[in-house]
Order: sequence, then structure tokens, then C-alpha cells
Amino acid sequence: NLASLKVLVIDDQEFVRTIVKKMLSQIGLGTVLEAHDGNSGLEQVIREAPDLVICDIQMRPVDGFGFVRQLRDTPGIDHTPVIMLTAHTDAATIARAKELKISAFLAKPVLPPALKEKIINV
Repeated sequence: NLASLKVLVIDDQEFVRTIVKKMLSQIGLGTVLEAHDGNSGLEQVIREAPDLVICDIQMRPVDGFGFVRQLRDTPGIDHTPVIMLTAHTDAATIARAKELKISAFLAKPVLPPALKEKIINV
């Protein structure tokens, strides 16, 4: 049941967060939280304990990989599933993601059916 889920969207571009939030509500997701970088994202996960995080890779000052590394090193929230949003699906990026136990990749531009499928599978 997607309506019962709480999802955190982390992206440094406000319009991307807005688009992803809109899509999440279109597919019936309950609560959607936002953060603008890895640091504020980690604070949100600690405070709000979302069921899932959707995170961009390229952000400043802390990128998506930095965020996930901190997340995996924080007891109590280290198991939180993460879907990475990225325009880069090259082998090196995917290998790095696997090391950090990233649950899934979603290539930009994101479409609602693909987003829903990833969330259900994670």
C-alpha cells in the first residue's frame, strides 16, 4: 500500500524535487518529505525515519554517494532503502552504488510508471 509510505526526496534542484513529489502523489504515495543536499537529507532520515529515500547523485556539498555512505554508517537507519536518481548509469557508477547497497537506479528523466515500479520492487 503506497499510501502508507513516507518517502524522502533529496535533490539540490528544487524543480526536480517538485516534479518527483508530484509524480509520487500521482501514484498514490502518502507522505513526501524533501531535502536539498546530503547533509539535510541525513538529518531528515534521522528525524523522520522515512520508509524510502529517493536521492540524486550529483549534489553539493554532499553528493548522493556521500549521503548513502553516511546513512550506511549510522546505526538504526543504516538499512533504509535508497533509490538513486541519475543521468549516469555507467558501469563505474553502478559498481559504486552496489558497494553502498543502493536498492535501485532510476534514470532521469523520471516517468511515473517507472517510479512506481521501482518503489514497489524496493
